[in-house]
Amino acid sequence: MLNQQCAVLTAIDSYIEPLINRVLSTDKFGVCCETIKIDSMSSSCGGVQGDRFKLSIPYARQNLTWNIFFDSQCPEMGPDFIFNDNTFLADMDVDALSTKVPSLANWNPNDENALLNVLKELLSCYKQYQIQLLQKQTRSKPTEVRFLISLSVDLSQLQNRTSKSESDIVMLLVTYCGVDWNRITPQLHFSKSLEETLGGTGELRLPQFPSDTSLVQYILKIKKYVAGKVNSAIQSLEKRRDYIAAFLCINHLCIVEYDTINCKYVSCILCEDDFYVVMHIQLPLGFPREAPIVEFKSVYHMSSEHVPYSEKIKHYPYDFKWSPHYMIRELCKAMYQQIKIFKLNSIKNFSENHS
Repeated sequence: MLNQQCAVLTAIDSYIEPLINRVLSTDKFGVCCETIKIDSMSSSCGGVQGDRFKLSIPYARQNLTWNIFFDSQCPEMGPDFIFNDNTFLADMDVDALSTKVPSLANWNPNDENALLNVLKELLSCYKQYQIQLLQKQTRSKPTEVRFLISLSVDLSQLQNRTSKSESDIVMLLVTYCGVDWNRITPQLHFSKSLEETLGGTGELRLPQFPSDTSLVQYILKIKKYVAGKVNSAIQSLEKRRDYIAAFLCINHLCIVEYDTINCKYVSCILCEDDFYVVMHIQLPLGFPREAPIVEFKSVYHMSSEHVPYSEKIKHYPYDFKWSPHYMIRELCKAMYQQIKIFKLNSIKNFSENHS
């Protein structure tokens, strides 16, 4: 495992190996649900077995770099640490450290979770340290403080979820900066599968975060905002399902394929004057307020790229207030008129590419 994570020739010490492997195999570390990685490894005293590691630890959408030093000749001794922030734990006495990091004070070299537990406890201390930075508000330290909050949002009503949905998370990242911490930047992050279900996050317009609003109050506002996004996704799926059901009812004899899970598309064969064409309809996540995207594909002619000639049909009667059956009937009426134009265009394109 280690050889895959860092390109070093030094072999890892046999005592330390299970401790490190346990850390690296934890695939959902912290709120970010990411993994810890090794940046580099070396040996103490010029030895051939690695006992010093530089770890990259996910925290608040960034990575903390912590150096860990073992003594392979004294396995009963716990590790020493050097943190990338030299003020972290700088003023903590031994008794306080023993209370906050008991797994280090009571180091057990035979417990494969020993190092992992120490890292979790140290990360908890680091969170408290970040909170203390906010409370000090000193002008001599114009630093940046981040809070990454995992939001508990009810996603149970989102249908057609897959096994990937088990790792769906919603996280709010709030960054405080400026001399008086009055510059506040909120960011919302979804897991990839959830982002796709909700239609992406490119156009998110988060509620403003006034400086006189507490973080708890803003979290409640964001949870309400996300619940609205989830509800919109549920309603859109229901509308798309109704549209495809109506389409199957009206054109059941000419269906080529349709999306049975997310109800995002349906294709059928149309014919006019013995000329056949494939009509592909894509339903956007904003349907019905966003009109379906309609495309014709030829079954006879290829484009210069050796793919079926196609055209998107941009103009056809549509009103989002219509019933699905009426939308489809009006669409099909218009499309039969468009087939004649598409036929001429596809023949012309084919002739030009083969002249």
